[in-house]
Amino acid sequence: MELRQLEYFIQICKSGSFTKAKEELGVTQPTLSQQIRVLEDEYNIQLFDRVSRGVEVTEAGKILLNKGNAIMNLLEEARNEIVGRINKSRETISIGCCPAELEYLAPYFMRFHQKYPNILLKIIDAEDVENKVLEQRVDIGITAYPVLDTSLISTHLYRQEMALLIHSEHPLADKSSIPFRSLKQMNSIMFREENKSLIDMYCFSCGFTLKSIIETSSTSVLIQWVRHGLGAALLPTSLLESLRDDSLRIVRLEGHVPCWDISLVYLNSVTMRSSARMFINEMNSYVQ
Repeated sequence: MELRQLEYFIQICKSGSFTKAKEELGVTQPTLSQQIRVLEDEYNIQLFDRVSRGVEVTEAGKILLNKGNAIMNLLEEARNEIVGRINKSRETISIGCCPAELEYLAPYFMRFHQKYPNILLKIIDAEDVENKVLEQRVDIGITAYPVLDTSLISTHLYRQEMALLIHSEHPLADKSSIPFRSLKQMNSIMFREENKSLIDMYCFSCGFTLKSIIETSSTSVLIQWVRHGLGAALLPTSLLESLRDDSLRIVRLEGHVPCWDISLVYLNSVTMRSSARMFINEMNSYVQ
C-alpha cells in the first residue's frame, strides 16, 4: 500500500462519494477508482458499498480507516517534531538591554553564543525595558530601573558601583579609596553620558555638582583620556576590573557611592521557551 492510496481512501470516507473526493484531491475519477481497486486487491476485500447517494464504508473499510487515521496522525506528529527541531536550532531570543550595561555584558553574551551557537541573540538597546517586555517586543529585559508591574518577574543579576580611574602620576594615585564628597574638589572629572543622571543625583544629595569635561558614551575614549593624563573618570567598577595597565590606578569611593542594581525581567504570564530559560540560568551563573 502506498501513502497516496491511503490518503485517497480517507478522503473518500470523509466526502462520502468518489465525485466529491476527486474534487478535494484534484485528481480524475478514473485515477481515484483505479487506486482504490489496487488497494482492495491488495487486501482482497471490499472497502466500499456503492449506494444511490454515494458510497458507504464496509466493516473492513472502517478498520482500515481507523488505522489509516492513526498512521496519518503519527506522520503529522513526526512532521511537526522535525519542523520544531529545525526551528529550535534557529531559535532567536530577543534581549532588551539598557545601553549603559551593554559594554559590560557583551563578553557574557558572547560566551552564551559560543555555548549555544544555534540560538541567535537579538540584542536591542532599550531605556524603556519594562514596557518592551510588557508589550512582548522582547523576550527578556535587562534593566537598571526598579520593576513596578506585578505581571513581571524580576531577578537580581548584579550591582554596579562607581570608582575613580586616574593616571599613575595623579595626586591621588597612592590612595586606595577616597570619600565620594572629595570629588567636589576635582575640576577634571569625566563620566559616561549614560551615568550622568545618576551621578548628578548623588552629587546633589551631597551638596555639590560635577560637570564632565567631555561628553561621550564610550568607555574606551574616557580611558584613553585618563591614560594621557587629561583627567579622572568616574566609571562602573565592572568595566575597570579587567584593566591591566601600569599607567592607570583605580581608586574606590567611600560613603555615599553611586550604585545601581541590574535585573533580568520577563513576563510571569507567558510560558517561557527552554532557550530563554537557558539564557537566564547562564547569565546568572556567569555574572554572579
